[in-house]
Amino acid sequence: MRIAHIADSHVGFSAYRRSDPETGMNQREVDIYKAFERLVDSIISKRPDVVLHSGDLFDSVRPSNRALSVVLEQLLRLSAEKIPVVLIAGNHSTPRLKETGSVFRLFEHIEGITAFYMPGMHRLEIGDLTITGFPHQDKESMVEALQSWKRGRSRYEVGMLHAGIQGLTRYSMGEANELNLPSSLLNLEADYIALGHFHDREQITENAWYSGSLERLSFAEAGQEKGYMLVDLERGKKDFVKLQSRPMYSLGPFKAKGKEAGALQEELSSALGSIEMEGSIVRLVVEEIPAAIYRSLDLNGLRAMGEKAVYLELKTEVVQGTNAVQWRSTSFGSLDQEFQSYLSQVPVEGVDKDDLRRRGLDYLRREDGE
Repeated sequence: MRIAHIADSHVGFSAYRRSDPETGMNQREVDIYKAFERLVDSIISKRPDVVLHSGDLFDSVRPSNRALSVVLEQLLRLSAEKIPVVLIAGNHSTPRLKETGSVFRLFEHIEGITAFYMPGMHRLEIGDLTITGFPHQDKESMVEALQSWKRGRSRYEVGMLHAGIQGLTRYSMGEANELNLPSSLLNLEADYIALGHFHDREQITENAWYSGSLERLSFAEAGQEKGYMLVDLERGKKDFVKLQSRPMYSLGPFKAKGKEAGALQEELSSALGSIEMEGSIVRLVVEEIPAAIYRSLDLNGLRAMGEKAVYLELKTEVVQGTNAVQWRSTSFGSLDQEFQSYLSQVPVEGVDKDDLRRRGLDYLRREDGE
C-alpha cells in the first residue's frame, strides 16, 4: 500500500507585480498552477494507491475561476487514472462563517475524489487501508475528535491533519486563524499521519510528517526543497519526491555598522552577483545601517542588477540617531508589489480576491498619479 502525501498547494496564490510573458497573468500565480500540474504528472508516473492532500489546497476560501479550473482539470486527470484522492480543508480554505459554504462541495461528484471539510472526525476505507481525516475546525472540536481517534480493524491506518505543533513556534505560520496542537494528541498507533500547514518537509513524531508546500511562498522558505512524500506502508519506507520550483534567495543578514557607504554597496553588489538573478525571487537583509549611510546607497545600481529577477527586495534595519531602530523594506517593484504580497497572505471572505486586488491597485496608481 503506497500513499502520496501532499499539502499546502495554495492554488490561486499570487504576489509581486511581475507578469508571466506567455499568459499576462501574475507570474507567481502561474508558478503555483504549474507546480500543481507537475505534481499530478509525477503522481501519475509513480501510481500510488491513494493520494492524500492535507489541507490548503486553495489559497483562499473563495478561489478565482482560474484557480478552480486548474484544480478541477488536474483532479479529473487523477480520476481518469483511477487514482483515489482524499482532501481535507485547511485554515485557508475553511470559512469563518458557516453561511459561507465550502468550495469542496464541487468535488463531491467526481469519481474517486473524497473531500472532508465539515468539523469532526471522518473515516474512509480503501481496500485494507482506513483513512481518518480531521479538517480544520475550532480547537475544542478538533481536540475532542483527536482524543476519540482509535485504530480500527484495517491492516493499515493513516491520519490526515492540518495544524501547527503547540509550543514549537517553528511549526507556526503566524496566521490569525491557524490551529496549534500538542504533539501528544497525534495517534501513535497509526501507521502514518499526513500533516499539513508547515511549509517545510519534516518529521514530527515516529509516524507523523509534514510534506511541505509545492512552491516557496515566503522568504522563510528560501532554500527549502519542495515536493511531496511517497510512503510505502508495507515496507515502512518514506521517500521525498522533489519537484521543480522557482529559485528564491534570502541573502544576509549583512552587518552595516562601522562600514562606509561604498564598502557596503560593494558587499551588497557582490552578494547579488553571486547568484543566478534571472527568474529568481531575491531579498537582501542589512542590519544596523545608519540612516545617513542608507541614504547614500546607490539603490538604482542595485535595482539594475535585479532587473531580470521576478522580485528584488532590500530589507534594512535603519538606525535613527543613537539607538532608535526601524526595519525598512524597499521592494524595487514599488508599493504595488507590497500590496499584492500582503493580500496574497491573508484570507479574504465574501469578496472576490482578484477584484479586490484590481481595485486596490487602481487606487494606488491613481493616488500615485495625483
